[in-house]
Amino acid sequence: MKAMKKLFAGLMLFTLIFGISFAGSAFASGNEVKLIDSEVSVIYKPGYVGFSGNIEVANLGPVKNVTVHYTTDDITWYDTSAYYVGPTDASNEKWRFSISTNGSTTDHSELKNLNFIKFAIKYEVNNQTYWDNNGSANYYNEVNSTFPLRSVILGAPNVLNANSTLSNGTFSGNIYVKNLNPTKTVKIRYTTDNWATTHEGYATYNGSLNNFNSVENWNYSINVPGATNVKYAIEYTTGGQTYWDNNYGNNYEVQ
Repeated sequence: MKAMKKLFAGLMLFTLIFGISFAGSAFASGNEVKLIDSEVSVIYKPGYVGFSGNIEVANLGPVKNVTVHYTTDDITWYDTSAYYVGPTDASNEKWRFSISTNGSTTDHSELKNLNFIKFAIKYEVNNQTYWDNNGSANYYNEVNSTFPLRSVILGAPNVLNANSTLSNGTFSGNIYVKNLNPTKTVKIRYTTDNWATTHEGYATYNGSLNNFNSVENWNYSINVPGATNVKYAIEYTTGGQTYWDNNYGNNYEVQ
């Protein structure tokens, strides 16, 4: 009986300590924090290795911390802080992280001779902690085995505008899409007169962006003679579903 009482008391003490330790924290089950995209890039000659990415968080309070928790060997874990970029819409914000090393520095030596990286995102606000750990699997990336020597993964978005330019009557750019189905169509809906008229152009496949063939690069080049401003959105259709990247309803603009 005394042994049972001691066991019960021990369990109660453990429960109390556990409860105190985790009071005010929670794991993300909604859209409080989510990865947008991340990449690993390598330049072998100077020994450069970079790890970077973009994160979206719900603006739940004025004071917040966004941290990337990562490992390069499945043994030691490191933390790097993300920094505020700006609002994505009325209730969400974009944050970014970027670390690197090279042959002439000891900074972030854990990235030297990198093979893979696993990571999760921690978001602290209002005495609460939210996680995006890719459904408890953590995110995973590795050095691309073929050119280009940069490996891109996508988090929440199925399609993401990478970059665009407008030069000498040519509107061109690159788009990242998740490889959800072998057959897909990627279109650019654009205007050169502030939506008085609308046009569309097609992007074409330009290779996989990682070793897992989970993200593809699509690019486009469209003639827009005399245009000084182009506004656009991206439409991605596959498997009977259509996904958009329209810059959170604001559309993209290039001049």
